Amino acid sequence: MNTGLDLRQLRYFVCLADELHFGRAAERLGIAQAPLSQQIRLMEERLGVTLFNRTTRRTRLTSAGETLLSHARTILDGMDRAVAHTRAMAGEATGRLTVAGVNVAMTHVIPPILAAFRRERPAVIVDLAHLGTSEQLRTLETGEVNIAFIRPTEQAAHMQIETLLREGFVAALPKDHPLTAKAELSLRDLIAEPMIGYAPILGANYATLLRDAFRRAGLSPRIVQESRHTTTVAAQVASGLGVAVMPSWIRNVHSPYLEFRPVPELPFAVELMVAWPAGETSPIVQDFIAITRRTIAGIARDGGFQLPDPRG
Repeated sequence: MNTGLDLRQLRYFVCLADELHFGRAAERLGIAQAPLSQQIRLMEERLGVTLFNRTTRRTRLTSAGETLLSHARTILDGMDRAVAHTRAMAGEATGRLTVAGVNVAMTHVIPPILAAFRRERPAVIVDLAHLGTSEQLRTLETGEVNIAFIRPTEQAAHMQIETLLREGFVAALPKDHPLTAKAELSLRDLIAEPMIGYAPILGANYATLLRDAFRRAGLSPRIVQESRHTTTVAAQVASGLGVAVMPSWIRNVHSPYLEFRPVPELPFAVELMVAWPAGETSPIVQDFIAITRRTIAGIARDGGFQLPDPRG
């Protein structure tokens, strides 16, 4: 059904909904009050609803107006993103990116890359989204995310992937646990303790890596609970439920209830990858990827990570 509404009317409506005062809204829009009132009245006639309750003292949104407001904001934001992306595809200096990342990317990897990118592309707006790998893959395919920092996954036809870093593992212990007396731990040190394990999820193969490491050592850990996310595992350890083996980035989380110790037997096997749409030609996406490649060696050095073996 064609309602006859246009983007200009939606902008007028959102501005009035923000101000709830015709005079202030008209001033903000740079128009006279009469045309604003006329456009709002025309919208109400075409929709067949009352959007605002007006009295001599105040203007208020109706329930129908509140419903339209939520949709109008989404429509206008989508149009702004479409314009920004179109300009970016044309090579203009301005534009907008949405970059998503898993925990370690948000805390250790994206900040220095973003700082370098902003020095070269100061007019580009970069939105950040903290998402798990499976959600990043979905939003990358739909176009909601332009660049994704993910854990290992099977490469789909719609995306390009590069491995950036590898990290190791540390043991997480409750504060004042007897094992904190040691400077580093072995798998055999941990085997007598109740352990918080990882539930297998897409993009985080910690459960498989750790199970195989214990199996090669001829050991079988006593898993008392499994969690899907590293921060959840950390909370369980902090509560005293057990110990855990976790990706090494977690050691930079400062909690009064946790201590971390290296486990030298375990390999640097936890990978971080960057993904972006296959065939992407946007200059700002390509610049972000190029800056990622240029800065990743310094990030690895400063964060205690390893670079992937260039021989594959």
